[in-house]
Amino acid sequence: MSIQQSAGIRVPYELVPTTLPGAFITPAPPDDFDPNTESPAALIKHGFLWRHPGQGDDPVLRTAWERAFSRRWRAEDRLVPELEPQVGKTHNLRSAKRAADGTFTGGQWAGSVVPGKWTGAIGYWVVPAVTEPLQPQGTEGGWNSSSWVGIDGFGSDDVLQAGVQQEVDTNGNAHYVAWFEWFAPPQADSPGYVLQTNIPNFMVSPGQTVYCSVLYVSNGTAGQVSFANQATGEHFSITLAPPPGATFSGNTAEWIMEAPDEGEPTSSLPIFTPVVFTSAICCGPNGTAGNPSGGDTFNIVGFGTTLTSVTLGLDTVTIDYAGPLPAGPVCGLSPGGQAVWQYDGTGASWTQVGGPAAQIVAVTAG
Repeated sequence: MSIQQSAGIRVPYELVPTTLPGAFITPAPPDDFDPNTESPAALIKHGFLWRHPGQGDDPVLRTAWERAFSRRWRAEDRLVPELEPQVGKTHNLRSAKRAADGTFTGGQWAGSVVPGKWTGAIGYWVVPAVTEPLQPQGTEGGWNSSSWVGIDGFGSDDVLQAGVQQEVDTNGNAHYVAWFEWFAPPQADSPGYVLQTNIPNFMVSPGQTVYCSVLYVSNGTAGQVSFANQATGEHFSITLAPPPGATFSGNTAEWIMEAPDEGEPTSSLPIFTPVVFTSAICCGPNGTAGNPSGGDTFNIVGFGTTLTSVTLGLDTVTIDYAGPLPAGPVCGLSPGGQAVWQYDGTGASWTQVGGPAAQIVAVTAG
């Protein structure tokens, strides 16, 4: 019996085990492999499981495909991801309340949640810059957030999701790391990725555009996460054996900015530049498609105030920081000091005002 068979996986493409049991990578196709011209069988053989949309398909699906494969993803940029489960870090929704206007509020999620029967979701977004807010830090230390794409998680006990953690530590320094998680209620034989699993060698920085897709594959026998950084060209795809208790129900798809670990008081949301998901599409059996405009709006409430503002579009979700701001301009420094960003408190109004810089100094003269 093969390793993937012993893990309960039956997929029509090659798998190579990683150092994390239950997680497998797929070898890169040759550099002359062009998804725009290859046959459906060739796409599947190399682990490309999104069907090439035709003229009769939703135009948004065709646009998303064209965006994904308008560039060549080189074999030399195919990453072998380092996988590091994080003890105690989770992203499953504990509770949310429906307001009189039909929107939801809670301590954790802000964004769009689309009900239906889905087998996958994709999205692009620019990694936000984060800075220290007026709210006190969480009990876990500092201020923490994650931007991600997922399926399931609202009305079910499990969720397959992947995204970027944006964190400000107790000294005011920002940190960014990509991660994935296939949460299901932990059992004795659960794989490590039922918790947030960091990918430290897949580098992400604020201002960079990332692509992410999460899929249930092979008639509900495995999950697949694909990630790409448009700025660096690095990309990878990972296939996961289902954790015990995973239902594959696909009852929702999500595009979320989150205060993780159940929100306040454990985590406290930092100030963040607008998170704008684009080409945000979910798909189901028989070619059905959905998008954020048909979803429910979720906002985060913490420390007695609403901290986010969400706007939904046809294939977009915009999540703005709406909490109280310090007096004067709010500025943030990107990792490595490449850019200084300033926010004036009105919607998507972060602008680059300088850089490179070693540090930001707050004095009365400016």
